[in-house]
Amino acid sequence: MAIVALTSLMSTLELEFLQSTPRPRSRVSLDEDENPTESGLMCCLLKRKPSSPSVSLYGQVKMLHKKLCSLQAFLEKFKRGGGGAKINDLEIKIRDFALKAEDHIEIQISNYLVAKDGGHPQNASQELHQTLREAAKNAAELLEMLNEEDDEVGPENVKLTGSSQSQCFEGRIMVGRHRDRTAIINSLFDEYGERVIAIVGMMGIGKTCLARSIYNHPSVASHFQVRTWITLPQEYQHVDQTLRDLLSSISGVEPQPDEVYISRSLSPLQLEIYQRLARRSCLIVLDNLWDNSGWGHIKDCFPFSLRSRILITTTHFDQKSYADIYCYKHNMAFLDPKESWDLFCNILSPKESMAPKFEKIRSEVLEKCEGLPQLIVEVAKRLSKCNNIQQEWKKIEKELELLGVLDRSVLALIFNQLPKYMNVCFLYFGVFPKRSEISVKTLIRLWVAEGFVEPLEHKALENVAYEYLQELVDRSLVLISSRSSHGKIRTCKMHGSMHTFCVGEAQRGGILCAVNIMQFPGVSLNAFANSCRWLSLYTHSFDYYVLFDTINSRSIFFFHENPEISVPLKLLRVLAFVPPPFFRRMQMHFGDFIFLRYISVAQWFEGLDYIVSINSNLQTLVVSGNESQAGASTVRLSSKIWESPQLRHLQLGNSYTVDPPSVDKKSFQTLSWVSPTYCRKEMYNKFTKLKALKIFLKDDLELNCTCGSCSNPIILDNLDYLERLEKLTISVSINCTVTLQNHRSMFPFLLEKLRLSGLNLSERHLTLIGMLPLLKVLKLENSFHGKVWEVSEGGFCQLGLLLLEAKNLEQLKANKYSFPHLQRLGLKFCYCLEEIPQSFANIFLLWSIELKQCSPSVVAAAKQILEGLHPIRRRKFKLKIDGSEYEDSQYPQVEDDLAEITVS
Repeated sequence: MAIVALTSLMSTLELEFLQSTPRPRSRVSLDEDENPTESGLMCCLLKRKPSSPSVSLYGQVKMLHKKLCSLQAFLEKFKRGGGGAKINDLEIKIRDFALKAEDHIEIQISNYLVAKDGGHPQNASQELHQTLREAAKNAAELLEMLNEEDDEVGPENVKLTGSSQSQCFEGRIMVGRHRDRTAIINSLFDEYGERVIAIVGMMGIGKTCLARSIYNHPSVASHFQVRTWITLPQEYQHVDQTLRDLLSSISGVEPQPDEVYISRSLSPLQLEIYQRLARRSCLIVLDNLWDNSGWGHIKDCFPFSLRSRILITTTHFDQKSYADIYCYKHNMAFLDPKESWDLFCNILSPKESMAPKFEKIRSEVLEKCEGLPQLIVEVAKRLSKCNNIQQEWKKIEKELELLGVLDRSVLALIFNQLPKYMNVCFLYFGVFPKRSEISVKTLIRLWVAEGFVEPLEHKALENVAYEYLQELVDRSLVLISSRSSHGKIRTCKMHGSMHTFCVGEAQRGGILCAVNIMQFPGVSLNAFANSCRWLSLYTHSFDYYVLFDTINSRSIFFFHENPEISVPLKLLRVLAFVPPPFFRRMQMHFGDFIFLRYISVAQWFEGLDYIVSINSNLQTLVVSGNESQAGASTVRLSSKIWESPQLRHLQLGNSYTVDPPSVDKKSFQTLSWVSPTYCRKEMYNKFTKLKALKIFLKDDLELNCTCGSCSNPIILDNLDYLERLEKLTISVSINCTVTLQNHRSMFPFLLEKLRLSGLNLSERHLTLIGMLPLLKVLKLENSFHGKVWEVSEGGFCQLGLLLLEAKNLEQLKANKYSFPHLQRLGLKFCYCLEEIPQSFANIFLLWSIELKQCSPSVVAAAKQILEGLHPIRRRKFKLKIDGSEYEDSQYPQVEDDLAEITVS
């Protein structure tokens, strides 16, 4: 797709040519004031013929970049039109231009770097200059052609597609939504409840159905004097038209003058609506609110009395648009397996629903539909009309994998309305296998490496990328699988039907080739090596491929142990999840890896240090290691690992150690694992911008701890020199005593997350930790061995989560001023603890207590806290108990099986 190709090309120009301080100097210098004897590129300028344009190479690149921005703006302007043959042809031309231009530029950069190492870069620099000049010329010609076509393909002349009505399965029994309906109706009736209620979820999840059942409920009909339902079209509609539709729906209501509106600057339409709704209890349903642009105009003409409510159904909920009002966001969940099958059977006749032939495909239907009501209903309708259930199901299953059931025209419209930077990020989900959970940390680093993230002043690229992800979540395009203890998204996924659309769009655009490795057992996959920008190898049910022989792969993703594939290496920028055999086959060509920005491998291999050292654009290096193998010895890595100037994230398994760098590494943000031998002031001072650090201590000869005991404890100190550190993990798996220094500044001032496992801390240490002003997450796992912990008054002022694993702890003493902002309390293996202080019931923000293998008295104390809460708080409170018995009828909100609390 054109937007992907343009984004990639612009990122390459910025990375290779246009870097500025304080970022590392680019390896291809285009500085206009550079000494000509120092640059083969400037030699080119000196030997240029008089007829050549008097534009420096720096100016040439800037000119090309500016033209690419104009092409990108064209796509941004016209893609909202939804398509059309003319626009599609233009987009293909832009895509082909950008793909070829980037290939030629990077090939010439490669040639220049080789020639530069040989001391004769003049000819190569001339070729590079000519390539850049041709690219700028081609971009200018494209822009000129687009300007000529502007009048013909302008947005006003493009017909938008998509149904204007949201689907609702009228007459169907509400399955799995009774709790949703009850919760929302209770909120509608609560005099002090939220004035606006937004039902949010992806398309096909049943938002309109739920809203309709609420709207028609007898208690709702009798409660409100005025009820009106507006279904908004999916194509763009001017705000005035929406207001006219609203006014028409309440035309039978007599207007009443109201003094309040005088203080508002309302249009005549808004004023008339306001007067008709004033002094009445009203319920307005805005079904299918496409985006939030018109919300402000609707909100202004609505009298927010104690008795009136607005109910919204939407796929896109932007919290900022509702920040100034009292709004309740109700997220629609997918149906669980039982609810899904109940809905499936409700579509069939009673006789059919009991037939064994349907039971045979039950598990497959549930797996493919993934709890999405619209898919379940469509599948049930199809199967109810055929005789051969198995044969028809195979057809449906193939359609679900290849085409999906959701309306493609609506999905295309949603996709086209995404901002340009989100188009690329959305399509990128296609490189991951369907229904897989994706690490957000990994996803964000890949986006940054691919060049998708636009830098913003005073904001880290990773933070900007997280905002992109949050926006995709807000638009119901990406689902949250799990959150970290800090509340951030830890893993995410895409619903299968959305993933199908995503992969289809990317493959048709020649960007992605998702190769089904199980379809070619024992056959070389080299035919796909030059077929696309993103080559992903995983098992799936797609059986078609779009192959473009002229496209060089830039990113390869291995979701298989050892696929037999050899690929051209020169232009690769991402190698993700690589199995060791791949590198063994490529060993003779390691020198070709010069554009890598991201590498993640299963284990270290000979030659990786060389690959890292020659890739000056490398940003992320992940080596998983052999820590899963018991007794694996520590591998010492070469210090060449530090030679890549832009390395930002180094994540090593705990089987590896490396000597510290000899120079400052100011670009580093993440570092793990680190040997305690190097945990000294001298090393910390080299990582002045480090935000996340993991230190792992294991049995190792350098610690002299293999005897199983140590007379002198290991003391970790100087951590306060990491002034920007936000997250710290220290994990100990040796038989030595490891502790921390014992003074107030033992940790950095900005620390927000702290996980300590296997240390030996005193109560004094805990008091000092409690003085950290920004600490929000504390996890103490077998690190405090005392019998009594008396929490100091005024400590842990911002702590939101406390996870405590303490087998010897008998008393936890706290008062009403302890942990004032605590939201989640987790106690694990607290066998001796007598009780949870009842003062925890007074912590207003506390909403969750999670217990695992704790004493019966602790369980009883937790239930007592729950029972003493106000009924409104009790409804939302979660008590999770593992290994204990309780009475379900007394505590219906208690849940079994303590979820694993993890750091991310």
